[in-house]
Amino acid sequence: MKLRLRLLPPCLLGVLLAACGPTLDDVEAPLAQQAFAGDEDDPDSHSQGTQLHAAPVRAVQYDNALVRHDGAHREARLLLKAGGIVAVMPLIVNGSTRSLQRCSPTGSPPTGETRNCGFILDGQGVCTPGTRVNLVGGNSNSTRDRCEGAPVLRVCSGEAPCEHLGPGYLASGNSTFSMNACPAVEFVCPDSGVYTALAGPAAPFTSWTMEVSARKGTYPTTHKMMKGEELTGARLYQGATTSAQPWLDIVDVVNARENPVSEGSGAWDPSGQTYLYQVRYTPSGGTASVPLCSLGANWAVPVKGLFNLQGARTESTSSFTLGCDAGVIAKCYRWGYQPWRDGAQPGPITEAHWSCTRMARADYCGVGTSFTQDGTRIRPWDALTPAIIAPPEPNTSPEDLTFEAGWNTTGPTCLSHLRWQHLTASCVPLNPPIYDANGNIVNDCRDPNTPYGPGKCAEICDTAEEAALFYGSRVFNNSAINTL
Repeated sequence: MKLRLRLLPPCLLGVLLAACGPTLDDVEAPLAQQAFAGDEDDPDSHSQGTQLHAAPVRAVQYDNALVRHDGAHREARLLLKAGGIVAVMPLIVNGSTRSLQRCSPTGSPPTGETRNCGFILDGQGVCTPGTRVNLVGGNSNSTRDRCEGAPVLRVCSGEAPCEHLGPGYLASGNSTFSMNACPAVEFVCPDSGVYTALAGPAAPFTSWTMEVSARKGTYPTTHKMMKGEELTGARLYQGATTSAQPWLDIVDVVNARENPVSEGSGAWDPSGQTYLYQVRYTPSGGTASVPLCSLGANWAVPVKGLFNLQGARTESTSSFTLGCDAGVIAKCYRWGYQPWRDGAQPGPITEAHWSCTRMARADYCGVGTSFTQDGTRIRPWDALTPAIIAPPEPNTSPEDLTFEAGWNTTGPTCLSHLRWQHLTASCVPLNPPIYDANGNIVNDCRDPNTPYGPGKCAEICDTAEEAALFYGSRVFNNSAINTL
């Protein structure tokens, strides 16, 4: 059997590969302006680049964030929900008021919802600003779920208790006309999206019972969830660092379906499930903030997990990644490999995203070194079920794009050719072919008769089917054999 390995570099032809490629510095390669091929001109190709994060900050902590609420920064914890950041801000009770004091037992204490004593803080709720909210005691549709003591209810804007018709007052109600002896209050959700409810019996010093619920929003709750444009002005914490100030400032937020892609046409992510963030930070020794994403479009996408400089990914419960648009973490996400779609635990899509970051950068050695040039065309696809990127239809790709490699999370599982002939990857962790006197490859892993077993046979593949069958690849790509 005579099998030919197409255009492998000379260093793969004679000896086992032990040498390493270009050394890694403590930071990624210097950022250079990204060049993009136009998808509208060639819909079967995708451009790729050399940067992984395309940002100087590689991790953002879930804890210690600050969000803007009512004109001030408040502590919050972050979480990722689908393709967006959500901040969980604990609510506080901001001060007190006379109505929360005990009524005087002498004389005739005031009664009803307008009085200024004898209330308790029932709880706090959240709602969408500008919407109408109904806060009810018990179940107003049932005469069996009754209140006792003819309770009254008062609603105040924000986190501070209020007086009847005083600052922050929204509405109040009593149970006079209720079928179940419970009050009901309707009000417009304030701009803060937070309200505070006070409750008590109609007459002080009488026993009463009532359970309050809301028809819109959430009541009761101890926190407010903030997402999307609500996070404009938020400060994210990257932790102790000697290279920059610890804070990252979100200056703008956009839903990715409203943001055009930086190459080709269409929306960045038409699903509506992803948010993009413009972020600024202050480098070490600097006095002014600069964009976190200095290349291409100044947008970053949040992604679960962390990537180190060698391209290895780890799960993390303390931090997440912000991938800038010019980097392959964001690019592979935009191509459809969105780790959050696996659910709570990492699965095949997370692995495909990780494999894609190796593929997009031509990380042949699996150590974070890129062997490509920015803007080089490739045609990726995968063998997921269902496929996120379908394989190219026969005779639809440009003739110069041929099968390059199969990939997994550590790099290529097999190679057909290198993307750029002058970027020789001398540290590819694959076995070189061994030729007999007639020029036949005698250690091809695809040859069932080869005397060379696993670990010694040459990992050659010329099709995605071979890469999947012999080497377990699930992500593949075509590329041109590029020369300077």
